[in-house]
Amino acid sequence: MREREAGRATPREIFIGEVKTRSIFPLLILHLVSKRPEYGNSLIRKIGELTGGVMSVSPNTVYPLLRRMEEKGYLTAEWEDPDTRSRRFYTITPRGREKYEEMKERFGEHLLRVKEAIEALQKEIYG
Repeated sequence: MREREAGRATPREIFIGEVKTRSIFPLLILHLVSKRPEYGNSLIRKIGELTGGVMSVSPNTVYPLLRRMEEKGYLTAEWEDPDTRSRRFYTITPRGREKYEEMKERFGEHLLRVKEAIEALQKEIYG
């Protein structure tokens, strides 16, 4: 694998590196399922749409995360059609709503700092 030259990281890599260190995917999932029941692939698609394609998540990340969140009691899940097991819809639980509110409070300040840092960089570079 070729080493990346200094200063050649893409904006996506910089953003994703910072956001992933804070494990924001559980917050995004709780946010999306707080609005309506969702299934794994719809969550993957919506995260991409919500972030303008800057942030993407693979099924190998989403499905184990959904299972862990279900095990912790934050989500319940139900097959759309139990006979074919085509889509498993996830719904937020009261415990999940509590966790969602806690995470929103905790991540709000962090996301604001990331936003301010990006705006400061943009102003410095582009005026």
